[in-house]
Amino acid sequence: MLTLKQARFVGEYLVDLNGKQAAIRAGYSPRTAEVQASRLLRYAQVQAALKVAVQERSRRTQITADRVVNELAKLAFSNITDFLTLQNDGSVSVDLSRVPRHEVAALHEVTIDQYTEDAGEAACKVKRIRIKLHDKKSALDSLARHLGMVIDLRELSEMRAANTTREQRLERMRELLEATRKYLPAAETGSTEDRG
Repeated sequence: MLTLKQARFVGEYLVDLNGKQAAIRAGYSPRTAEVQASRLLRYAQVQAALKVAVQERSRRTQITADRVVNELAKLAFSNITDFLTLQNDGSVSVDLSRVPRHEVAALHEVTIDQYTEDAGEAACKVKRIRIKLHDKKSALDSLARHLGMVIDLRELSEMRAANTTREQRLERMRELLEATRKYLPAAETGSTEDRG
């Protein structure tokens, strides 16, 4: 059973996943909030309450981990050429009407500038379209974390702080590494001896 303060911490943690700030908002001392948050996040009952709260929020909002991963994949694997058409004269045009809705999600910004260049008989109307995609690196990083492809150094630090043995930490690292192997191309999954 959680105390009222612990329950408040759970609710506040869900706001921004910032343990220190959640602890402060829940009423813990700002001076010790970071330590308190770390302790609370290791507490089994707090972990269970967070798990239930996250599942409830996911059900309520119908936002699942799969949906988040799919959206991240759209950003991570978007390609600027999907939005461009090469014309016969070598120029490039942008026609967003031909782009499927699921690919448009990768667009961060579209800017259309229209102006007249030169004056008099030499004047010509110019339409310049700039498109900017979402940050691919950030999306790839987030996607890798969601898929367990990144070893979280904080987790390893917490394991060290929790007095786990070197062997336990190495075993956890092996588990994390094994979980990422399925995302590597076939040629990269062999042992180091196979690579020469």
